[in-house]
Amino acid sequence: MSSWVNSTSKGGAFSSGFSGKYRLLGKDPHLVGFPQFGWQPLRRRRCLPIGQQVTHGRAETVRTEVRNLVRLLERLHDGHTTLATCTQDQLEAWLADGPTTRTTICGFLLWTSRHGYSRPLTAPVISTYFTARIIGKDQRWVLVRHLAHDEQLHVADRAAGLLLLLFAQPVGRTSRLTTEHVVDRGDMLALKLGRVPVEIPAPLDDLIRRLVERRNGRAATIPLEEPKWLFHSSYPGQPIDLHILGRRLKAIGVPPQLARHASLMDIGSELPAVVISRLLGFHQSTGENWTRESQGFGAD
Repeated sequence: MSSWVNSTSKGGAFSSGFSGKYRLLGKDPHLVGFPQFGWQPLRRRRCLPIGQQVTHGRAETVRTEVRNLVRLLERLHDGHTTLATCTQDQLEAWLADGPTTRTTICGFLLWTSRHGYSRPLTAPVISTYFTARIIGKDQRWVLVRHLAHDEQLHVADRAAGLLLLLFAQPVGRTSRLTTEHVVDRGDMLALKLGRVPVEIPAPLDDLIRRLVERRNGRAATIPLEEPKWLFHSSYPGQPIDLHILGRRLKAIGVPPQLARHASLMDIGSELPAVVISRLLGFHQSTGENWTRESQGFGAD
């Protein structure tokens, strides 16, 4: 399993890699091959536009889920049973016998239950697992005010941090924003983060305008066919590396993953999942998951 899990982030390779490894296990003939068709994480990656890369965060999320799924199947095999005949008691015994990350299979179990590949099985979303990985609401707004008003900070760091804290934009996605994502009508600025541009509040709108002006000021030295990155690296025509941007945010007190989780929790408590998807560019299931978490519900 490890050779595939640590290999690639391409959508197609996720699908074929998982299916191939599953056949190598040879432990549950009832399920062989079904991930090729509709398991949500794999389907989403196959539907990525040509040339769009899967972010490191998304890839690691799927790897974690797949690792735990294979471990569950191995446990069932050792107990001379299959996922098709697994009971809720057997599932809960396995969940209790390991780390809380095992609950990441909750989405997969929901899918197998709905499509008849297993009995109705549920793995709860453990609230403490998520709440231990977010910053407090007060701390989040302290960081927002800090980035909004501290003129000593780099403009790009302030803008990236505010996109993270206010709109839950992951560092990998922010690093690949271009001037084509900006809709500036003078009195209002919006960003194309999802299918519908989202209006950007002050002072973030001014920070983005400054990034656009800086990028346009480099036009004479950048070939016309190259993307006009808002967050460019020191290398001509290249966006800033997501790991470098992440380290820069940490250096000014913004922990990317914790801040994003806090933002998602807050957004999920205020907006319907379909609105989150249309405005912020997340899959609707992501909005649904965080809406449930913000309300204290589990995966069922």
